[in-house]
Amino acid sequence: MARPAAKPAEPREQHLPAVPPQAAGLPAVPDWMKGDAGTGLEGLDSSDYEIPRLKLLQGLSAEVKERDDTRAGWFFHSAAETCFKEPFRAVPIFIDRRFILWRPLDDGGGILARADDGVHWVPANAEFDVKLDKKDGGQRVKWKTAKTVKESGLAEWGTLNPADTTSSPAATLMLNYVLAFPDHPDIPPAVFTFQRTSIPNGKKLNSKIRVAAARMPIFGMVFEFRAYEDTNRNGQKFFNCTATADGVLQDRELYQHYSDLHSQFKTTGINIKDVDSLQGEEPGGEAPEQRSREGAPEI
Repeated sequence: MARPAAKPAEPREQHLPAVPPQAAGLPAVPDWMKGDAGTGLEGLDSSDYEIPRLKLLQGLSAEVKERDDTRAGWFFHSAAETCFKEPFRAVPIFIDRRFILWRPLDDGGGILARADDGVHWVPANAEFDVKLDKKDGGQRVKWKTAKTVKESGLAEWGTLNPADTTSSPAATLMLNYVLAFPDHPDIPPAVFTFQRTSIPNGKKLNSKIRVAAARMPIFGMVFEFRAYEDTNRNGQKFFNCTATADGVLQDRELYQHYSDLHSQFKTTGINIKDVDSLQGEEPGGEAPEQRSREGAPEI
């Protein structure tokens, strides 16, 4: 059966005040009910929720290969099945950083260990014997986690292949942004991930956010996201993403809605939908700009 068409989202005229939340199918709540907000969710924790993803489509993305209404370089919303043609505006509601230790694709792929808090490995102190991808030499190597990512050293250059000090980090750093779309309040927030070759652009966005955070919270900032064609250190072409500041959110009611969502994610964290598919989503190879030691600020 043919998949439903994913029509490109047509934005309102940009820079106009966004439509308040109730216009997005979120009805106004009576004052007498607001004191019980959140009641009924006590039996759930963050593992029971998944937030959809916003994917920057590549030429080999499943959505591009399986559908005739998508294009590489478009942003695909996994829940709304809607494509954003770049550029589009978004507000970062919540940010986290984490690490994943992937089994090489030629060795079967999948997650070996993860540090969803950006610090502690799960499982800790585990050893893995893996066969590197052919493009990385194809050797068998051993990786060992420790209690923390820093102690393991797996986020440092030269750890993918311990015999090659110029090899990439064994662990993949992920910068995840829960984005809301003020020009499309009917489309739910989604996670956009910077990793591998896009990490330098994610760090640049972090620096812009840090500067603006001296004056306002992140959920009051508006950024314009756009795709562009890039080349990784292996010479492969792919689409990368950059974000530039685009003003301040002007709609007070929408601002309050984003503030509430931020508080929710701060408490529960984010459970990313289809995180396993992130392994093969972008061409391999880290960007040369990522050679600075992880954790050092980039301005």
